[in-house]
Amino acid sequence: MKNSMKNLMVITMLLCGITFGQEEATASTEESSTTISGEFSTDITFGDAVTFVSPYSGLTISGDGWELSTNLLDGMVNIEEAKYSWSLTDDVTLTFGSQAEPYGLAWGLHRPSNNSFVSSPRDHSVTNGLGVSVNKYGVGANFFYGGSTEDVLDEEGVVTEEGSQYWALRGSYGLSLFGVDSEIGLSLNSSEAQLIDVSSGGSVLGFPYDVSFEYDLAAEDEAGETEASYWLRGSVTPDFAKGAYLLFGYSSEEVLTYGVGYKCNDNFKVITEFSSGVKDADGNDVENDFSIRASYSF
Repeated sequence: MKNSMKNLMVITMLLCGITFGQEEATASTEESSTTISGEFSTDITFGDAVTFVSPYSGLTISGDGWELSTNLLDGMVNIEEAKYSWSLTDDVTLTFGSQAEPYGLAWGLHRPSNNSFVSSPRDHSVTNGLGVSVNKYGVGANFFYGGSTEDVLDEEGVVTEEGSQYWALRGSYGLSLFGVDSEIGLSLNSSEAQLIDVSSGGSVLGFPYDVSFEYDLAAEDEAGETEASYWLRGSVTPDFAKGAYLLFGYSSEEVLTYGVGYKCNDNFKVITEFSSGVKDADGNDVENDFSIRASYSF
């Protein structure tokens, strides 16, 4: 009888433990969610030669306060960003890990889902460090500090890059009036960069549009003289076009960019881009520079 009572108590405790564990697992699953997104793209360029390339294939995995983004390049998986954030308050956020430098508007344009064009106006850097973001009453401040004092060595132990600490800062102010959202920003960093950016998006006379502009105040030519360095890009999406939009752009290299894009559905889009004023590596004019991009995101 005593053994039966003991066995009954043990079985009851096990059942309670299993039930409690299932409830904890269910609650944990409901509280934490992981999102996976990705995209693929193919570019066909018609110039002095016809080329087929896959400029971007990547996956982004994100959860509550963290994000890991990767891309496939030359058969190798590269980590773009590996970061996690902590919200001190509703207006202040700390971000740790590998993250994009707060510099202008170009970050993310290497991903087809974020770019209305085929080409990107410039490259952007990602560095490991600490980021601080503050936003209040339309005023934003993003500060980054990172890098390493350790030198980068090659296989033979030769220094290829000297280690150094790095900081970057971008201040911005945004304003919304009459259905138009506008923002102006100023970026500075320890490399003595000074960059002004302006962006605007909304609808004018029933035509939705967006436009972005960057001007590098610290750009210099080969002789060390100050020179103008800027790019301007925008798009117009008429409602009657049923998913089609017009592209226009211009840069300080006197390259004019224009084209038409078409968003076939929520996942797939096709872009055609023409460029005039493009020069090859020898400085000769490229007679015809025409690109087509097909991209799919999920």
